[in-house]
Amino acid sequence: MRNVILIVALLLVPFFGLAPFGIAEASRGRIATTCVFLFTGIGHFLQSKAMSEMIPTRVPEPLRLPIIYTSGVFEIVAAIAALVPGWSRVVGILLCLFLVGVLPANIDAAIRRVPFGGHGAGPKYLLVRVPLQVVLFCWIYWFEVRPPA
Repeated sequence: MRNVILIVALLLVPFFGLAPFGIAEASRGRIATTCVFLFTGIGHFLQSKAMSEMIPTRVPEPLRLPIIYTSGVFEIVAAIAALVPGWSRVVGILLCLFLVGVLPANIDAAIRRVPFGGHGAGPKYLLVRVPLQVVLFCWIYWFEVRPPA
């Protein structure tokens, strides 16, 4: 549950904390996206073994760590690219697809009660995790994907 709170803080603190400095709303939203995905991407390297347990059991063991590392690299690169205005739309679409793609693994991990990132709480954790992913999806769509007003 701690990770959920931290991810929400990584969205809201930069977004509201940078407002007094005159930074545009769209830029603050992209900065917050960057904070979240830098955090989660780095986590793929610091907690790789624990994260590999979240991958569904039908995926062979030798493929799990490479998947974790690859997705971590993707998240870090996407986090940085989200700050580039010319790239933010494409990055946003890729991040939205990524969130949709990892949702089944998060559901599977909660059903199996994997003891990492809150999934050990079981299916009831999904009452928090799924809405968080919906919020992230909407956030990314709003600040990265949709055409500027």
